[in-house]
Amino acid sequence: MNKFTFTYLIRNDKKTWIDFYYSLNLLYKNILSKLQCHFKVLIFCEGNPSNEVNELIENLIKKNIKIILKKISLKNYVKRSYSENYLINFPNVSDITKGFSLGYRDMCKFFAIDLFNDEELKDSDYYVRLDTDSFFLDVNQEFIFMLENIREDYGYIHNTIQKEDKGVSIGFGNCLYNFCKKNESLKYISKDYKDICNEASINPKIYYTNFEIIKLKWLKKELYIKLLEHIVKSRGIYQFRWGDALIRYYSIKLIGANLLVLKGCLYKHVKVFDSRNLYQRILSFIYSKIKYKLNNDNFEKNVSFIDRFFLGLKRNIY
Repeated sequence: MNKFTFTYLIRNDKKTWIDFYYSLNLLYKNILSKLQCHFKVLIFCEGNPSNEVNELIENLIKKNIKIILKKISLKNYVKRSYSENYLINFPNVSDITKGFSLGYRDMCKFFAIDLFNDEELKDSDYYVRLDTDSFFLDVNQEFIFMLENIREDYGYIHNTIQKEDKGVSIGFGNCLYNFCKKNESLKYISKDYKDICNEASINPKIYYTNFEIIKLKWLKKELYIKLLEHIVKSRGIYQFRWGDALIRYYSIKLIGANLLVLKGCLYKHVKVFDSRNLYQRILSFIYSKIKYKLNNDNFEKNVSFIDRFFLGLKRNIY
């Protein structure tokens, strides 16, 4: 029995495979190589890995890392209907020149519900998600200890809860409210569900689910499954681009879960998040003010001596 299944979903394009190469390499060096428990890495992909990625996977397998490559068609995997008419590109709330494709919304549905019925997760206690651009730049022993000894239902990185834009949560609070009204006699629904549903409408929040840990037994709770089925039937994932992060956050608030806030890492996903000791956080903060563009630097690929000093990296990370 594995304690963890570390899981990626990879879109088949050159940049995504390049990002994945650095993400998996850092994951191994900073986390996988330090774990004493049993685990595996599950990679869902829509195409063949690059030569560089194939070489990395072969090297990790030689180091006794169990890796499963599972080729899928995402549209078919999530069983998106061919007859439903949705906006091909749902408008991006912050950039009117961009949109969220149907493929992106397939990904949201995949991580919200479909993935957890996969046979490959049946031999594990916990699912751990990473995006292809999830980069663990540094991890200390505190993080490894908390991860390896997790007993809680849900784990996320310290200080990563964020506000969601109301432009991609239209109708979500009302969807939750309708479910709660219908099932309010059930003891597992929060007594504060009206306030929770109002928050989901007025001031929605999300977990930063590009890295998350979920106890699979918790996901199998009957009420959780009913709630997810209700959300999927409402079609808001495709009509209004409700994301899996939004769905996860409010499913946990409504049904309840024991939470673990993980500290002790320097983590990058678009932004850089530092949850190490106070001294190191201060140094990293000062450096971000000096450089002004800390979150745009490719630290996952290369770090200078100055980078290493201020970010507290004792060696090159690649």
